[in-house]
Amino acid sequence: MPASAPRAKHRRRRRYPMGLALGLCLVSGASAVLMVSVPETDSAPGSPAETSATGPVSDGIPEESGSSHPATGEESAAGAAAAPGSPSPSPSSSEEEAPVLLRSVEEEVDSADGEIRVVDDESEVMGEGPLTTFAVEVEEGLPGEDGDFVDAVEEILGDPRSWGNDGDRSFQRVDGDDADIRVLLAAPDTVDRMCAPLNTNGFVSCANGNRAIINQNRWVSGVEHFDDDLETYRIYLINHEVGHTLGHGHVNCPGEGEPAPVMQQQTLDLQGCEANGWVHP
Repeated sequence: MPASAPRAKHRRRRRYPMGLALGLCLVSGASAVLMVSVPETDSAPGSPAETSATGPVSDGIPEESGSSHPATGEESAAGAAAAPGSPSPSPSSSEEEAPVLLRSVEEEVDSADGEIRVVDDESEVMGEGPLTTFAVEVEEGLPGEDGDFVDAVEEILGDPRSWGNDGDRSFQRVDGDDADIRVLLAAPDTVDRMCAPLNTNGFVSCANGNRAIINQNRWVSGVEHFDDDLETYRIYLINHEVGHTLGHGHVNCPGEGEPAPVMQQQTLDLQGCEANGWVHP
């Protein structure tokens, strides 16, 4: 896929109160809205659910999420460069040469500043069909470049293999409050708070109402069973959580060796399928 053209990074600060009432999608595969107040972080989390009428939607909790961690994205991307006898490029050179979907491979964090901002500017309309607008939000204090995340989200949602599917819908990034979808990159602590009452346990991402909430640690590290294919995992992560905001629920692997459906919970288990990030591979 071609790299997105660089753009100036102008940021507008907007504050979103943590007690914001959030809408929930998904009841029996159809889109429904229920307003719930986000509890404080010390509230007892609810049990994970594939679809729920009383809380957000996520990939649930891995059984041993506290005892093991996937290989970091930094290790994944740098593996070839670290081979014996190979020269190690400088960080700036490596970053410039990295494809759009592999930029800003950073260390994991537990928390950031807690302030969420919308990244300024708009994109052209991508694709054909009814228009769906989306805003990209980033929590302040995260490592990496905001523009790298923006470019990746645009490249994924603008691809005909995503939810546009050559005419099903078109996408455009905007920076207003009235965007149809909001894609947020946030630290695990913030994800846990904004996904409550679902227990994301600092590990998984979720969708809550029209917001796809991406766990920064999954964005930079992926998961072990994707075999260091961070690019495919990032494509999956955006398409999966955006799919929830569009009203799609979880599905299972259709058969051994087949491409995993994008709404399968691939963060937890491939179930015998092959890793896949595209809605229409």
